[in-house]
Amino acid sequence: MFKSGLKYKMKAVNAHSIHSPFVFEFYNEVLKKSKKGAQPQIEERRKQLLADQSVIEITDFGAGSKIHSSNKRKISELTKYAAVSKKYGQLLRRIIDFYELNNSLELGTSLGIGTAYIAALNSEVTTLEGCRDVTKKARESFELLGLKNIKVIEGEFDKSFKELNDRIFDLIYIDGNHTEEATINYFNKFLKHAHNDTFLIFDDIRWSEGMERAWTTIIESQEINVSIELLRMGIVLKRQEQTKQHFILKF
Repeated sequence: MFKSGLKYKMKAVNAHSIHSPFVFEFYNEVLKKSKKGAQPQIEERRKQLLADQSVIEITDFGAGSKIHSSNKRKISELTKYAAVSKKYGQLLRRIIDFYELNNSLELGTSLGIGTAYIAALNSEVTTLEGCRDVTKKARESFELLGLKNIKVIEGEFDKSFKELNDRIFDLIYIDGNHTEEATINYFNKFLKHAHNDTFLIFDDIRWSEGMERAWTTIIESQEINVSIELLRMGIVLKRQEQTKQHFILKF
């Protein structure tokens, strides 16, 4: 993780090195202004969860945790290590705001912090979570934040996918089952739920060597013409009208 992060910092560029009008606009109007996506209510909820010492049982169908070997987890620790950071939460909100996205899908609800950022602008959100106890806590967050535009589908992901039918989404945020095989499978599965300008966003692309290999496979796909790499997050779009390009941007 440290070596890949250092490699990213050495390669990351700013607006002066971007020759794609679409990505240039993304960098200046979204990436550089992501702090404008601040949501005090969501961050207050994060503080409450960080202070919550209650213990829940984790049902994990994915790669598990790098920090804990037990399936018992404190809410405070789960929030610290699994919830999307404020910086990246604001980025998600800014993407939805600037591009006026209306319909979002999230894979991996966790405690609902990322979901809340996505739903903050009344974008209709469908979110999938495998763990019952985690889902219960996320629902509490949505109720406290007054978010009524979130549909939670609980259960093992492969079974939950059937409920999506043929729906198309403007944004698909993938933050679940951090294994190479699963991540590539999710990418291939969600392509049919994406239109030409859908933002497919992958969290923790440097979580492991397997995740880094999965990210490489995704950006090399013939289905993808635009790929944007941030420190921990990767974004890809089909954009069939554009020449295939990969960008590593400072963030």
